[in-house]
Order: sequence, then structure tokens, then C-alpha cells
Amino acid sequence: MHIAMKSLGFNQNEKKIRQSMKLLNLHCEIRQKRKNYKKVEASNKCKNYLDQNFHPDKPNSYYSVDITYLPTRKGMVYLNVIIDLFGKIPIAYLSSYNCDSKLAEDTIDILVKKRKNIRNAIIHSDQGSSYLSKSYIEKLSKLKVIRSNSKKGYPFDNACSENFFSIFKTEKFYRLGYQPKDKEEIDKIVEDYIDFYINKRISISLNGLTPKKYYDNYIQNKKCTN
Repeated sequence: MHIAMKSLGFNQNEKKIRQSMKLLNLHCEIRQKRKNYKKVEASNKCKNYLDQNFHPDKPNSYYSVDITYLPTRKGMVYLNVIIDLFGKIPIAYLSSYNCDSKLAEDTIDILVKKRKNIRNAIIHSDQGSSYLSKSYIEKLSKLKVIRSNSKKGYPFDNACSENFFSIFKTEKFYRLGYQPKDKEEIDKIVEDYIDFYINKRISISLNGLTPKKYYDNYIQNKKCTN
């Protein structure tokens, strides 16, 4: 809250802001702490090339992808999101009533459409069946992408995707107060939240900037050095 207020031109210190929030009965949304996972020995389906390096020095180099499920009155909807780890920007996302390789592959198509060339980029996922299917692996191979997998029992290997879903559910989905009707309504909810997340939600890990501003600063600095 202090960073947000400062970005809007208010210079109150943190203590004053806490006092004002208390008077106005305002509370920050606190995400539930994740349980500590016990590490287990498991062989990798594919080498972990990402190796928990969540801070690349340029865009379009490291991606994190994962699927989460969102209940609706029409049935379970599965949301697949690909995040550029530079700026933690959700670049490609797609939902489906089916959690299968087609969902994973179609989301890759969206990524390619937006980023054009992803050759030599690392795309990291867990060992979900959607990401271990023959057709998905072949698609990444044709694109000359480096496929990377977490170890089983190591969710922190894909922490950025896990974190994004946690934030989305805490700040948006759980606060709806009702169960969405169907996939179409989920799509609208996700679209609206990701627009907010990219363009308006500041992050301490991005030096108090929004993902878009962080990315724009990189592009501007690159132009100045060329």
C-alpha cells in the first residue's frame, strides 16, 4: 500500500498509512501460506534447465507454464498460462473444459503469435501429463525451444506460475462471491484480471513497477544504448 500511495504522489510514511487504513477499516488481502512440501527423490522426465533462475536479464528467454482449475456451474474449467519470467508477464493464456495436450499446444500457438520467434527460449513446466505428451514435446522441438521440467514433489521449481495463480485466486476469483456460470464467464474474468495485473498491479520484486512499466523500461534502455 505504501508503494502504491507513493506512486500516486502521496508522501505519508508507512505508519501513517497503517493508521489511516485502520480508521477506514481497510485490510490487505493476505494469501494463505503454502504448506512446506517434503522433497522426494524422483527422476526427471526432462532436465530442469531453468534451475529456479526466475530473473532473466531479457524478455523472451525464460518462460514458466502451468495449469490451474476453476470450478463453474457448468463444470471444471482448466486455465493454462505461459508467463515470461522477465517482468513476470502472462503472455499467453487459454482455458478449456479439458485438461489435455491440446490445451497446452494451443497456448503455445498463442505465444508464438504474440512473440513471433521463441527459438532457444526455455519453457519450464511441471510433469503434468499435458506437458509430457508426445505431440506437445514434438511441437516444442519443431519450434527449437528448450523444454524444462520440475522434479516431481518440487513445486517450488515452478514457483512463478504457482505464485501467479495464488495471487489471481486470492485477489479476484475467491472474492467473486459466487460460482461463475461457464467457461465464457471465466474467460472474461481472467482477461480483466490479467489486464489489471500487467498494467496496474505494482510489484516489490519489480522495484515497485507494474510488469508493463518494467518491460517498457527495458525496451527504452535498450534503444538508448543502441
